[in-house]
Amino acid sequence: MKVSTKRGDTGTTSIFGNRIEKTSLIIEVLGEIDTCIAECILLSTKWDSESSTAKKIVEDLNCICAILAGYSPASEFTDDKTEWLEQTMDQDSISDSFQFVYPFGNEKVATINHLRTTVRKVERVLYHLNKEQEVPSSILRYINRLSDFWFVIGCREYLNSTTKENAI
Repeated sequence: MKVSTKRGDTGTTSIFGNRIEKTSLIIEVLGEIDTCIAECILLSTKWDSESSTAKKIVEDLNCICAILAGYSPASEFTDDKTEWLEQTMDQDSISDSFQFVYPFGNEKVATINHLRTTVRKVERVLYHLNKEQEVPSSILRYINRLSDFWFVIGCREYLNSTTKENAI
C-alpha cells in the first residue's frame, strides 16, 4: 500500500471528496480529535484497567471523525453513547466537598487529567466549527460529557490512590 501521495506538499488535503487547505477549521477539529484518540490509546497501554473504556471511547471518536469528514451520516452517532458516559460517571460518587486537585506525583491521574484538558480543547474547536457548519448536537453533548467523564475517572483514581496511601 502506498502511503505517500505527495499531494499534501502544497498545504492541501482531501476531505469531502475535495482538496481543502490544511489550515481549515475542519482539519483543526479532526487533528484535535486525533490527539484525543492518541491519548486514550496511551492511557490504555499504560493502565490495563482503562483499556476497555479507552477502546470504546476511541471507537466513538472515530465515528465522530467520520461524520465530521462527511464519510458517515450524522444518524450513526446516537445519544446512547452519551448516556453510557453518564451512567458510568453516576457509578462513581464524588463528595460535595471534593475540590479540584492537581495530581502531582500520580502519573495515572495526571495522564487522565491531561486527557480531560485535550477533550476540552476538542470541545472548544467543535463549537467554533459549529459556527461555520452544523455539528450534530449528539456529538456536542458527547464531547461535553466526555471531559466530565475523564474528570470523574481522574477523581476516582486520585481518591483510590490517596486512600491506599493513607491505609499503608
